Amino acid sequence: MKSANRGKLPVLDSLTMFFILSNFILIFLTDLIVDKVSDFLDALGYGMPDVPLLLRWGLFLLNSVVFYFILLRYNARLLLEANWRRRSEKHLRLYARVFQAAQEGIMITDAQKRIMDVNQAFTRMTGYEAGKIIEATPRILQSDKQDKAFYDDMWASIRQQGSWQGEIWNRRKDGSVFPEWLIINAVKDETGRIANYVGIFSDISERKKAEQTLRMHASVFESSHEGIMIANMEGTILAVNPAFTAVTGYTAKNAIGNKPSMLQSGRQDRAFYLRMWASIRETGRWQGEIWNKRKTGEVYPEWLTIKAVKDDKGNIRTYVGIFSDITERFQAEESLRYLAHYDMLTGLPNRRHFQNKLNAALLDAKQSGTMVGLLFIDLDRFKIINDSLGHEFGDRLLVQAGNRLRRCFQEPQFVSRLGGDEFTVILPGLLDPKEATDVADTVLKELARKFHVDPHELYITGSVGISLYPKDGSDLETLAKHADSAMYAAKEQRNSYRLFAPHWTETLPRQLVLENGLRATALDGELEVFYQPQMDCRSGRLVGLEALTRWNHPVLGLISPQEFIPMAEEIGIIADMDEWVLENVCRQHVRWEEVLGYPVKVAVNLSARQLHRPHLPERIRQLLQRHKVDPSQLEIEITESAGLTKAEATIRLLKELRRIGIGTAIDDFGTGHSALAYLKKFDFSVLKIDKTFIRGLDHDPVNRALVQAIVGMAHALGLKTVAEGVETEAELERLKQIGCDAVQGYLFSQPLPASEMEKFLASIRHRDKDAAEA
Repeated sequence: MKSANRGKLPVLDSLTMFFILSNFILIFLTDLIVDKVSDFLDALGYGMPDVPLLLRWGLFLLNSVVFYFILLRYNARLLLEANWRRRSEKHLRLYARVFQAAQEGIMITDAQKRIMDVNQAFTRMTGYEAGKIIEATPRILQSDKQDKAFYDDMWASIRQQGSWQGEIWNRRKDGSVFPEWLIINAVKDETGRIANYVGIFSDISERKKAEQTLRMHASVFESSHEGIMIANMEGTILAVNPAFTAVTGYTAKNAIGNKPSMLQSGRQDRAFYLRMWASIRETGRWQGEIWNKRKTGEVYPEWLTIKAVKDDKGNIRTYVGIFSDITERFQAEESLRYLAHYDMLTGLPNRRHFQNKLNAALLDAKQSGTMVGLLFIDLDRFKIINDSLGHEFGDRLLVQAGNRLRRCFQEPQFVSRLGGDEFTVILPGLLDPKEATDVADTVLKELARKFHVDPHELYITGSVGISLYPKDGSDLETLAKHADSAMYAAKEQRNSYRLFAPHWTETLPRQLVLENGLRATALDGELEVFYQPQMDCRSGRLVGLEALTRWNHPVLGLISPQEFIPMAEEIGIIADMDEWVLENVCRQHVRWEEVLGYPVKVAVNLSARQLHRPHLPERIRQLLQRHKVDPSQLEIEITESAGLTKAEATIRLLKELRRIGIGTAIDDFGTGHSALAYLKKFDFSVLKIDKTFIRGLDHDPVNRALVQAIVGMAHALGLKTVAEGVETEAELERLKQIGCDAVQGYLFSQPLPASEMEKFLASIRHRDKDAAEA
């Protein structure tokens, strides 16, 4: 920029002008002054001929001095003016550089709001070049995001207060709209009138994005169901969210300024925390299960993740802890772990726990050279009581019997329930077989005492079979088989015990009859397939059938599957029986579709022996193809114990069945191993909850909690759930609340032969038709 005063002489100040005027007055009045002074001196008598000349020379010298002073004064003024001009031009050049180098966009207009100048930042942000926007008005930037009232208020503020600032949306040359922070100042001249307007703005797009991100983070922080705590480098809590308060009981006011150690429960030692912080320093994070304490003093488990937050230079600035209360999950896992090792009815250890304990006892006995006694205990006449007085009464009797047996033994002796009315006792560290028989006598006496099972009082007895390690076997299977044989021998007499003897070959007459008859059942037409419907838990619609094998013995009548299935497995005909059932189910399936008008899925149980027959998937596929049954209409059920017989082979088999399109289900879940890894590895589509957990579901909080945990776990793994043994509306209603998918049981129908099931399905079809017409 050039100075507007360059080339002009400096203005004379008042003192200089006084001297100049005085000098001119002396010059013009010289003659007058000489005459007056000469006349005055002559009047006084001092007149001399040289006085006028001397006066003239005096005045001349005075004029010269004044003129010299004027010249000095003016020269100094010229020097000051030159210096001022140089400084002004330097400042103007500096202002011009600042104007152009400013990061904020700057626009200068005249009083009529015509653009006079813009800087480079303005061009960069808006796309408008200075040379092409001069004389235009700022309206070219308007985005229409603000209405007329906005601009009226803005200019009113500028006129009244001389300035305005705020957020505004403007439009670039390319049409894109962007947010900016704008400041407008009115510049006034010497008279106080507005001469110019200066607008300074910055593009706040990134700041708006950052604010949006911060708002989103704040929303997540506030609404997260997980507790969040932020602490500084010194470990002082800076912030907590509402979920933190909900879990711990500490409000933000309680927590901020304190240390996270206020939550410590004492369950973890100092070494635990040293390892935790070492991991955070090395890797920047740590996560794991930890026990903390609420404000109430209650200790609870949580899943905690701690992350170190670093700045741009990699220095840790804060720590963020995110945690969730896993009390319910922990309790569910504890329940499932309990379920895996304990019988839910009596609270005694179950078969799996028994097997682990016996194997450990045998290992100890081998090292110490002692004996191990194994007792198999069966309650005499329990089936009669159970069938005549009902399952609920039978269960209460079993609980009392289990409690009596528990009181008979102390560590390291071990009592468990295998299932039904069968109990076992492990006696480690024996030195004499008589120790085992003495224990058997104690058991018999305890069981022979009167039982009070409201409203009845009754007497039962027990039968005990005993096998001894190492005399009667060196492994679990052998000892268990021999103790079981001895128990059946004891049942001939009842209320007695038998020691296993190698030469002992007698068997119960009923067992012989059943075993001999079982080999010819299919050929003689004594086996029959019964069906039980499976209903949708909420809609009540039919979703499937379960095929159940029944044996109608010509002499002994209808034989329970719980009795003849284990025998069929033992004598090796169970696999042939399974294939016979599959053949009948596929043949019958065509008829079911005709009756219903649509296909219905049928579930068939397969034994462990059948599971591991060669080429089973291919044989089933051919069977389905032969009877023209869609693979999706068949579901193969296996029990927990059957699946674990050869786990890896079972996994491959299930995958192959699912590949063909056949559904797979785990049956009687909760009565065997119930390991979480079991469900994770095996490719099931359906989980069936055993009836022992359904019974009393409406009033038993333990069963309710377990069923809820099982259903929740199954759904989390993508499995459908079917509850077995539903007998009351109250149980059905509770299952609906829990979210179970399907149900079966006597509430809907008992297992029916094919002819009666056909009538049942026909009634369903009529019901569905009537509902559709209505």
